Amino acid sequence: MKQVENRTVLKNIELVIESDSHIGIKMSDEESSALFDLISGKLQPTSGSIRRETSSILAAIQDDGLYDTLTVYSYLTFFKQIAEFPHSLEEYIADFSLSDVWRTKINKLTEDQKKRVSLFRMFLFRADLILVQNPLHNLTSEGIELYLTALEYLRSNHTATLITSNSIEELLLLSRDIYRYNRLMGLEKTDLVNEPTPVTSELNESIKFTPNNVFKVSCKLADKTIFFSPDEIDYIESINSVSNIRIDDDYFPTDLTMNELEEKLIKFGFFRCHRSYLVNLQRVSELISYSKNSYTLILKGNSDVKLPLSRSRLEEMKQLIEI
Repeated sequence: MKQVENRTVLKNIELVIESDSHIGIKMSDEESSALFDLISGKLQPTSGSIRRETSSILAAIQDDGLYDTLTVYSYLTFFKQIAEFPHSLEEYIADFSLSDVWRTKINKLTEDQKKRVSLFRMFLFRADLILVQNPLHNLTSEGIELYLTALEYLRSNHTATLITSNSIEELLLLSRDIYRYNRLMGLEKTDLVNEPTPVTSELNESIKFTPNNVFKVSCKLADKTIFFSPDEIDYIESINSVSNIRIDDDYFPTDLTMNELEEKLIKFGFFRCHRSYLVNLQRVSELISYSKNSYTLILKGNSDVKLPLSRSRLEEMKQLIEI
């Protein structure tokens, strides 16, 4: 846990970073900065402990500035000397897609190009672990593609990465293991798999068990399928006849209908508070009545989220939560 001026910024953080980890965490910039400072040793935890088996850790926060008056070549040459990087920079220009701007001043670069320059700079230090905050923020589609290519090259040199972002969708592109930080629950892992590849019938024969009482809501994003445990979900909203899983500020569409989801999730404490809403009652903190016929549910940790409660469902909900 970490407190700043008697205010808790982080708590319930339990995380192991291995030498080959590609970890992504959805959290705010303030939470991310505190976590990076804890991991790199700039801050000490208020409670708990951190064990490091390497001191080779670099961090890049979103507001990191570059030396605007230098060219890309001069800037990276400067850090090459600091890092005592033994090879020629020119060998790696193409890996970071900087050939066209090699002699250009940094203040003339696009945001896409600056992010790759920052990544190249970190590459020179050959760190065991790199911490990066919001790397895809404000990048174009082409910029994202080139950044991901450069990041994969950096990782190919046995560098572990921990990346934070305000967006789960970005983290799905950047990382292999995805977590989200919740102010109440702490760090929660999101189950994530790539599209399955065919397996042999022999292997299928060896896997015969069927687990009981397991249900996860699946959502597809590009070539990935994300599985959410019921306790991760805040609520589900029907928008244009599509059921959308809501987790913090993120929406994930699923192919299941609201009726199907209600049938499957009712045993996990979900309640159909309105025709268009299915809420996780464990996330509800307040019931507000604005008038005799108007009821609203407020969720824990997010007072901005207000879900309608149908008057006809009020008594049923009271019985469920034993009011």
